Amino acid sequence: MDFTLTETQTMLGDALDRFLADRFDFSTRQKQVSAGVSHEPLLWKDLAALGLMGIAIDSEYGGSGMGFEELAVVLERFGGSLVTEPYVPTVVLAAGLLQALGSGGQRQQWLPLIADGSLKAALAHGERQAREALSWVSTKAVRTATGWQLDGAKMVVLGGDVADLFLVSARTSGPAGDSDGISLFAVPRAQVADLVRSYALYDGSGACELVLDGLTLPAEALIGAEGQALAAIEAAYDRGAAAVSVQAVGAMKRLRDLTLDYIKTRRQFGQPLGALQVLQHRMVDLHMAVEIAESMALSAIIAIASDADNRMATISAAKVAIGQAAREVGQSAVQLHGGIALTDEYAAGHFFKKLTLIERQFGHVDTHLDRYARLMKA
Repeated sequence: MDFTLTETQTMLGDALDRFLADRFDFSTRQKQVSAGVSHEPLLWKDLAALGLMGIAIDSEYGGSGMGFEELAVVLERFGGSLVTEPYVPTVVLAAGLLQALGSGGQRQQWLPLIADGSLKAALAHGERQAREALSWVSTKAVRTATGWQLDGAKMVVLGGDVADLFLVSARTSGPAGDSDGISLFAVPRAQVADLVRSYALYDGSGACELVLDGLTLPAEALIGAEGQALAAIEAAYDRGAAAVSVQAVGAMKRLRDLTLDYIKTRRQFGQPLGALQVLQHRMVDLHMAVEIAESMALSAIIAIASDADNRMATISAAKVAIGQAAREVGQSAVQLHGGIALTDEYAAGHFFKKLTLIERQFGHVDTHLDRYARLMKA
């Protein structure tokens, strides 16, 4: 199979490299994160002007109708620049779910706004007792005379600190843990503004907890068929896992290059650290871990478009391998840098934080290892 980037993908990557070098260098990021800001509206607007928000949205809704391969080009650059914008929650998760489940009217209402950058969205699915089981939904949705009433709570809603629209999963039938009976609802931020508790994650990106206490919604807030949303949510989480895996590759590449530059220039006992054979061997191991992670990320990208069983098995295998590689690369880079890696003024520690967070996002390594083993036995 040919993994060479197309001309369009190459041009997209080059344009984004130039843009990020000019608009979001490490110094700019540091100022933003130090101020507790996960989202910069002007940066988001300019990214939208480049067409990045609508890459995977169909052309009839204002997008360019490309695939996950083009999204991956963007995601790798974002990982390599430590971008904290809510791109994965909005573009990868929410836009994908709206395209998969939304009615024609719902797609026309929300997708053009995502594509032009005027709407940010977040998927509110995880719950405190779920322990990464996607079928565990205890939030209830009950029919009323005019629509629905939601009661429950959602945790670690990625991008929820700045989201204009929440896609909230709730159970319309069955017990928590049942694969049937899970529905999805569109909830504008204005209806839950007082119920959102926002906070920053380890890497400077944002999230929130969402408490739904007797929230009333109109009938048209239901997205897709009642009780049949789990398969689409599982697919969205797999896209999320693939997305952060690609971001991890971008972060690992930059961390590898930073580490190589450091041991070439840092002198000790009259010679560069890179002259020591044992450190050369460590760099070879680090480089091989990055190469393995990149190849596994490619397999995950390809699997997005395959059948559900193959998609889940391949993405779980990739998430496990990339999580292990991220830990090896992050820890080795910090050790090779020494104390400077632990300072906020130097980039290496921030890449380490990003990789540490990615290891747990959209399923921990252990969770994906368990899913892969179950799928292989089936």
